[in-house]
Amino acid sequence: MESLKYSEILKQNAVLAKQVESFIPYKINILSNVTCNQLQDILAFNLRKSNINPKIRSGNYDNIIQDSFNCADVQLVVIHYDLVNIIDKCDNFIETYSDNQIDSLFETIASEIDLIIGNLKLVPAIIFNTFTSFGIYLNALMPSKTELLSNKLNEYIYSKSETNLHILDINAVIARVGLSNSFDFRMYYLSKTLYTIPFWKEYAYELSTIVYRFTGKLKKAIIFDCDNTLWKGILGEDGISGIDMSAQSKVGQIYNKVQQIAVWLSNQGVIIGLCSKNNAEDVEKVLEEHVDLKLKNENLVICKINWNDKASNLREISQELNIGLDSLVFIDDSSFEVNLIKEQIPEILTMQVPVTIHEYPSQLLRLIERHFYLSGNSHDIEKTNQYKAQSQRVEELNKHQSLADYLSSIKIEIEIKVNDVTQIDRIAQLTQKTNQFNLTTKRYTENQIELFMNNDNDRVFSISVRDRFGESGLTSVCITHNNSNDIVSIDSFLMSCRIMGRNIEHAIINYIILTHEQNGYKVIEAAYYPTNKNKPVNNFYEESGFSIINEDESFKHYQLKIIDYKPYNVEYIKIKN
Repeated sequence: MESLKYSEILKQNAVLAKQVESFIPYKINILSNVTCNQLQDILAFNLRKSNINPKIRSGNYDNIIQDSFNCADVQLVVIHYDLVNIIDKCDNFIETYSDNQIDSLFETIASEIDLIIGNLKLVPAIIFNTFTSFGIYLNALMPSKTELLSNKLNEYIYSKSETNLHILDINAVIARVGLSNSFDFRMYYLSKTLYTIPFWKEYAYELSTIVYRFTGKLKKAIIFDCDNTLWKGILGEDGISGIDMSAQSKVGQIYNKVQQIAVWLSNQGVIIGLCSKNNAEDVEKVLEEHVDLKLKNENLVICKINWNDKASNLREISQELNIGLDSLVFIDDSSFEVNLIKEQIPEILTMQVPVTIHEYPSQLLRLIERHFYLSGNSHDIEKTNQYKAQSQRVEELNKHQSLADYLSSIKIEIEIKVNDVTQIDRIAQLTQKTNQFNLTTKRYTENQIELFMNNDNDRVFSISVRDRFGESGLTSVCITHNNSNDIVSIDSFLMSCRIMGRNIEHAIINYIILTHEQNGYKVIEAAYYPTNKNKPVNNFYEESGFSIINEDESFKHYQLKIIDYKPYNVEYIKIKN
C-alpha cells in the first residue's frame, strides 16, 4: 500500500468492497477532533485486502464525547483525540501558561477521557491513541510545557485498566513516517485535516493489526528457508565451515540477528520451522554443531529438509501442524521460490530476503508487528513444547493397532472451570484465533468475556487438557446463555486444533449437557455457522444427538431434549472441575 496513491486506493476499494460484501460486517466507528476522512478509506482498503468486510462510520468533527454515546452496535471504536486541536482552542500560546493553568487543562482533558471511556464500556474494543506534542512545539534541550502536558496525559491513559482499552502510540507512527511528512498544516488551517496520506497509511496499518487479532486473521507460524536466509552461503557448496552467521562478521551478523529474532519469536509462542532444499543430514549437523548458530533444535517445531518442491512441503507443514495455510509466513531468498508460493498457495504470506541485506532484520520485525500478536503470556510461551509434544503423540499413535487403544494409553485429563477471571485473556484469544473446531466463529474481546462472566445468565466454561506427553493448556471454550428456567443455549463452542482427534469434544459436550441437567434445564439449543475452515465440524451437533429445527445455507439451528441425550462413551478421559 505504501506505493499506492490515494486515488488508486479509492479505485481499488470499490472493487474490493464487492468481493467482501457477502462477509459478516465488522463495524468500526472513528471519533476524532480533527478531520480524518482519508483514514476511513485507507483502513477499509487494508481490511478488505485481508477478506474483512469493514463497515466504518466517522463521527462528527470534534464531537467525540457526544458521539461516544452512539456506539452500542459496533465492535471497535477508534478515538483519535489530538492535542493540536485542543491547544488551538486555548486563549494564549500554551508555553505562556502557568503551572496551575497546565494542571487545570490536564484535569479537563482527563475528565473527558474518563467520560469517553465510560460511555464505551460495553463496546468490545477501543483504540485510543496517545497524545503528541510533535505538531505543536519541540525543544531538544529542555521539555516544553506542551511535551510535559502530553506526557502527563499519556501516563493517565496508560493507567486505565479497562479490558477493552488498547493504546496506540502515535509517536511511533510519526517516527516511521517522519515529522515533516506526517503533518499538513496548510490543510489543517483550511479544513482541520492535520495529517498526511503517508501518516494515515501507517496509522491504518497499526489499526489493522488489532482488527486482525479480533477477526482471526493473525499468523501463527514462520517457516524459514536455510541457505542465504538463516545464514550466508549455500551449505551444499560451501560446507558447514563456509557458511556465515557469525556475530563478528560484517554480513554474518545480519543473519545472526535474524536468528536471534526467530529465537525470541519461539519464546513468544510463534511456531518456527524450516523448509529448505538441502540434505537433511547436512542441516541437522549445522543445527547440532555450528558454533555461531543461535536458532537451535529446541526452538524449531517442524522441519522439511528435502528436495521436494516447497509448495508441497508447506502444505504438509500446514497439515501436520493442523493449522490453516493462511496461518503461515514463508521466508526465502529466492524470487523463484517466493513467486512459486504466491502463485500456487496465495493464502501463505511470503517475504523475500531483501537484496539490500542490511534491511533484512528491520523488514522481518515490521512483518512480525503487522501479522503477529505477541502477548507474552505463559500459555503462548509454552506453545513450542506443546507442538513438539504433538509430534510425539503422532509417533505413539503409529505404535497402536486402533485409535481406541492409543487414546486409552495416553491418559487424557481435562480440567473444566466456570467463569474463571484469571483466564479471560486466553479465553478471548482462543475465540479470536480458533477456526477449524469453532461452531459459530464468534470473536470476542477480553471486555466481552468479562461481561459474560459478570452476567448471571451466562456461563463461560474454560477447558485445559493434559496427557502423559505434557500440558496442552487452556484449549477449549464453551459459552452458554440461560434463555429461561428450562432452556439454555450454547453461544460458542470451540477447541484448539492441537487437541482435535482425541474425542475431547465429546467429553466436553457430555459435561456441558449433564451439568445443565443437574441445574434443572430441560432443553439445550445450539447453532452452527459454516465457514471455509470449520467444515470438519458441520455435523458435530447431529452426531451428539441434537435435532435440526431450522436451517439454510448460512446456518443450522439445533435443539436437544436433555432427557433424550445419550452420553458419548469417553471413559478413558478423566474430568476434573
